[in-house]
Amino acid sequence: MIKILGKMFESNPDKSIIPLKDKCSECGRETTVNITPTSGGFGLQGGVLFKYLSDGYLMKCSDCYQTTSKIDCN
Repeated sequence: MIKILGKMFESNPDKSIIPLKDKCSECGRETTVNITPTSGGFGLQGGVLFKYLSDGYLMKCSDCYQTTSKIDCN
């Protein structure tokens, strides 16, 4: 996941925040996760991302993540 996020910022060097918009993989609600680079990696606000396959991700809204911090890929 770190490599995926790093590539996003390499492709957009002028951006300090990259918003990712997608549907929550659990409830289906439109979710925006704002990603910022930090000294220790990346900060996420508005939801979470889970690595999916070799170069993809699944998104989960903050509410669903509070209920269950795991993801079901089935």
